[in-house]
Amino acid sequence: MSDAQSILSSLHRSFSDAISVRPVPAGVAINSPFFDGSGDHIAFYARDTEDGIVLEDDGDFLPHLIASGIDIETGQRRQLLDNLLAEAGAYWDTETFEIRSHSIPLEHVGAASVRFLSGLLRIRTIESLTKENIRSTFKEDAIEAIRKSLSDTFEMVERSALESELSEFPADIVLISRQTIGKKIGLFLVNSSTQFLEAELLHTEIERIRKENTLSTIALIEDTRKLSVIGERRFQRAINRGLQTRFFRDDELQAVNSLRKLAA
Repeated sequence: MSDAQSILSSLHRSFSDAISVRPVPAGVAINSPFFDGSGDHIAFYARDTEDGIVLEDDGDFLPHLIASGIDIETGQRRQLLDNLLAEAGAYWDTETFEIRSHSIPLEHVGAASVRFLSGLLRIRTIESLTKENIRSTFKEDAIEAIRKSLSDTFEMVERSALESELSEFPADIVLISRQTIGKKIGLFLVNSSTQFLEAELLHTEIERIRKENTLSTIALIEDTRKLSVIGERRFQRAINRGLQTRFFRDDELQAVNSLRKLAA
């Protein structure tokens, strides 16, 4: 049976052999034993400053996330990134997109480097996590897209009823036309069967009180995969009865801009 000291010695050899350190103009480059998605070693730098040593990455990873269409500057992803880095004693520079540690005394560089490397490893999960795993950002993404594209066409009110007599059927977003007095849209952000049912109910109630000329309902569905959650028969029935739908993901701009014509 292996003893603890033998295992410890083996671990020391494995980690020390896998780490390389070399001087560079900015300070010292450190190659870790871990790999990124492209198969390269995850590396970082130790740089001398007046206040101590600062650890930082090469500034490539966060721009890569943004180029991949992952919004890290707002909402839940921003909060997740900030929290992961804070636990590693680090932060990210919003101008250069470099990840940095706070200043470290020389005698604490070893322990700080382990924490910093842990942070670099953990934030790489952001790329592989789906929107569902990060607690879907669909709602905030849709609201932001509407604000950016439709603020000149609609006034937007969140979680409200179209009218007092429809108070039992609040929409996720009420869009009030700036072009036609009295024209309103109840928008439901659908990523579950419950929200789709709520859109159906409001649509039916508008028809019952005969206000289709000024009031309307739209189900903005996160993506086509949600059809399996909604149910094909329910979706078909709702479409056949006049409920308008849009699909958001992969065609966000067109999905949002298509609402403009409903303001007239």
